[in-house]
Order: sequence, then C-alpha cells, then structure tokens
Amino acid sequence: MSETNLASANLEFQKSFDASLQPAEELRRSPEAQAEVERIGKANTYLPLDRDTELFDWLDDQRDAKLCGYVTSATGSGLLKACQLYRTQYVKRRGTLLEIPATVIYAEIDQHGGPTDLYCSIMEEIGHPLAHVGTLRDLRSRAWGTLKGYGVKILIIGNSDYLTLEAFNELIDIFTKLRISVILVGTYYLSDNILERKSLPYVRVHDSFLESYEFPNLTEQDIIEVVDDWEQKFLPEGGRLNLTQIDSVISYLRIKSGGLIEPLYDLLRKIAILKIDEPSFELNQANLTRKFGRRKEPKVKFKRKS
Repeated sequence: MSETNLASANLEFQKSFDASLQPAEELRRSPEAQAEVERIGKANTYLPLDRDTELFDWLDDQRDAKLCGYVTSATGSGLLKACQLYRTQYVKRRGTLLEIPATVIYAEIDQHGGPTDLYCSIMEEIGHPLAHVGTLRDLRSRAWGTLKGYGVKILIIGNSDYLTLEAFNELIDIFTKLRISVILVGTYYLSDNILERKSLPYVRVHDSFLESYEFPNLTEQDIIEVVDDWEQKFLPEGGRLNLTQIDSVISYLRIKSGGLIEPLYDLLRKIAILKIDEPSFELNQANLTRKFGRRKEPKVKFKRKS
C-alpha cells in the first residue's frame, strides 16, 4: 500500500474511532440539553445571609480592638467565601493588584503551610511581583514591609488547619511587631485539635488566639432563601423548579446538605440536571431519596472522645 493510501486509511480509522469515543452524555442528550447541563454544572455563586453580616461585625470588632482570634465551621459551610466577600467590602482590585489602602487582607493556605507558603500566599493575594522570589528571610522582610505599606489592619488566613507550628509563630510575630490583627479560619480540626494540643510549643499559639467565633450552619429559612436565589440566577424563568414550594423537598435538602451551603449547591445542580434528563420526574422527598440514595450526609462535626 502506498504512503498516500496508508495515510488515508489511517485518517478514516481515526474518524471512526473518535466517533465511537463520543462522551456518553452527548449520546443520550440533545445538543441543546447537553449545553444546558454544562451551563448548570458550572453554576457558581454565594448568597450572603444574616450569618455573614454577624461574622463581619465580629471581624470588625477584632480589627478595631487589634485582637487575634479564630473562626471555625464545618467543611462546605461557605466560610471561606464569606471571608472573601468581607475583604471585597473594604478593598478593591485594579487588575491583579490591590488598591491602597488595603485594610483587609485575606489569603488562603495550600497544603504543607510552612512559613514560606504563608508569605507566598499573602504576597500572591496582594499581587506582589516577587511573591515567590528569595529566601524565607527575604520573603518575611518583603511581606512585612508590604503589609505596613498597604496599611493592613486585619490579616485573615483561610485553611489555617494546614499551618505548621513555625507558620503560626510567624503570624504571632506579625501581630506583636506590626500590631495587625490576625484571624485564623478553618474547620473544627483547627479549634478542637491544633489549638488544643497538649504540647508546650503550642501554648504560645493557644494563648495568642483567645477570641473565637463559630460560623453557623444554614437554618431552614436560610435554605429557602438560598434555593430561591439559585433558581433565579441559573434557571430560566419558564423552567424554574419552585423547590421552595415543595415542603418535602426542602426537608430533603436540609437533611442531605447538613445545613451546609456548598453541599446544598451540589444538590441543586444535581436536581436541575435530573429534571433536564427526566422532565416528568416528580420532585418529592421520597423520590429524591430513592434517586440519590447513594449520596451520604456530611459529617458536620465529630464529638470528641472524653
């Protein structure tokens, strides 16, 4: 077989092979339905509620009194998004940079949160071009100078569960030497395990963060507001599910979300896609329980063994 014929045969085979590998969802849905499913799958929002206003008031108090503390909640509560929202109330961005003054800095820690990771996260949030350049000594000096130059009054650290002892001590030094309030934000593991460690080096950490706040789960009324808001934002007016008018569905959402906003948003996307695939599906607690029976409920908080 000539090279030309061989290339042509390979091309035909590849087209046939690619067609056989079409995603299953594209085979079972019309292009319009698939486009709607993908749009809903990307739905991302956060609705501030009364609990957010109360958290913001507490953060204001810590900032004004120059106090350090910590905020805890269950994974998926929306606490990290609430902290981002708090920052936007006080600080604006111009491109990748924060405008001066930036009285509130919110930075999230990644895994292995040592001192270098801490300072890189802070400088990334500010938009500093040298966020990852230099030794720890260089990063510390640069970060402290930047925090002072930006007029920072409160530094909020998300995912504080990841911080090492050395990173906690860096934050304590920021407070004692720059007089910037430092607020740790994390899960209950932060308050119940890390800050309560029966270890002499952690006594300084414990005694530096005495103020505490627990970000609450959603009430039933909160859930109703969140569901209404989500439907208005992401479902067309003629295709809304009106879930809040079905008492048993709200009960199902309350139980299966554990009162946590992120699992609630997960369920709303799942239900909306279900109705696209099965328009005649009757929405009620019994049917949803059968349909999504494999979904577990979140472990909101462990009880510590005495």
